[in-house]
Amino acid sequence: MESVDKGVTSAALTALPKKRMVAPESWMALLLLWLVYAMDANSRQMFFVVLPSITKEFGSSAASIGLYATIITMSTALIAIPAMVWADKGGHGWRRKYRHLPIVIGYTLFTCLTGFNLLTGTMGVLVAMQVLSHAFGGAGESIEVTSLAEWWSKERRGLALGIHHTGYPWGTLIGGFAISGLLSVYGPENWRIAFMLFPIPMIIVFALYWWYCNEKRYDRLHAHITAAGETPPLTADLEHGAGAPKGSFRVAMRNPNISVIALVSLLAIVGYFGISFWLPQYLAFVAHYNFAEAAAYSVLFTITGGVGQIVWGWVSDRLGRKLCLMAVFIWLAVGMLLFKYSYMSLGTLVAIQLFAGFALNAPYTLVYAIAFDSTKPGTTGIAGSIINVGIYLGGFGPFVIGAMIGAGGGFGQASGYNNALYFIAGLMVIAFFLTAFFTRETTGWFRAHDRALVSKKICNVQ
Repeated sequence: MESVDKGVTSAALTALPKKRMVAPESWMALLLLWLVYAMDANSRQMFFVVLPSITKEFGSSAASIGLYATIITMSTALIAIPAMVWADKGGHGWRRKYRHLPIVIGYTLFTCLTGFNLLTGTMGVLVAMQVLSHAFGGAGESIEVTSLAEWWSKERRGLALGIHHTGYPWGTLIGGFAISGLLSVYGPENWRIAFMLFPIPMIIVFALYWWYCNEKRYDRLHAHITAAGETPPLTADLEHGAGAPKGSFRVAMRNPNISVIALVSLLAIVGYFGISFWLPQYLAFVAHYNFAEAAAYSVLFTITGGVGQIVWGWVSDRLGRKLCLMAVFIWLAVGMLLFKYSYMSLGTLVAIQLFAGFALNAPYTLVYAIAFDSTKPGTTGIAGSIINVGIYLGGFGPFVIGAMIGAGGGFGQASGYNNALYFIAGLMVIAFFLTAFFTRETTGWFRAHDRALVSKKICNVQ
């Protein structure tokens, strides 16, 4: 694992071609944090994948199951900010693993407990277990994204975050097919097995990450980045410091590139969780796929979702993160409207999902990058947690979507599903205008051409 010998000096590193100077430690940390984040994401996405089975077992209506999904999803934001304030006090960089561990234990434990029939024989206890799992999982996401940002140079942050955040579409794609396989073998009534088995891969993945993250490797990382002429993610005083300066939360909330971006994140996640709730129900009850097929076909958009995150993140390093975010919202508005035609054939369903998927996951890469670019020293974790809260407060989406489906005639009628798509597309247009007028570009070509209504100074953009 240790790719660079101790004797390698900064001068020797400087002599290497700069275009090849991404540190091996950055790539390895990215791989391991991708695996951790993918497991975290699966701990939360499993509920949506098996939702038709849960709906059938408990005999829930569209409005009630939408409400339960909303409560569970919004709980992801429950402890993100206090958890990150606490985590920042434990140190930055490689030291984040010490306060990351209790969070991982939390979401792993409550995900596993969801798999026990004795505990989740009633909807109330099932929701409670998932609320606790999602709350710890949301805090885990904040730490995982922030940790990744602290293993890469600032100049390559968009690409790194883009690759890392494919843990949600591609990691959950793998998880979706695994759950579909379990449902096929054991029957849809045994959906709890997926939750019960979750700790096995989670323990393996986090143990590898814990082993790799140490001070020696992090020091080599900084030496590589400095030799490449790029900006290290942390200064020495921040790496060893005791957390963010006092009043950092208030300062961050006054910054539109954090607070408005958090609002934009909320709108974006309504689209993501809205379609995640909408699609398996639609496929099972309107398009009449069986439950195993609905579980598998409802995650196809994640194939291009991961590609889109990488491409938009890479492009944002060059053209601008805000510019890319605006383009993504227009793309999403069109994609959501196209889902109206997904009943026509399997080929149409696949084509629409692949088209919409190219932009569906991209906002989360970009909003984190904009916020991290705009933070004051030592406050990256707090900025990330504010974005995380904004994202998961958008968990009200399933409730609204469920209510619209119910008002349109219930699970078996297409009318309510179509109204839900119009609602989601409208939110994407609103997000476009908020981004255009009330945030500032942080990097790339568009930075010199941005004409927003807010100043660079208030956004902490030089």
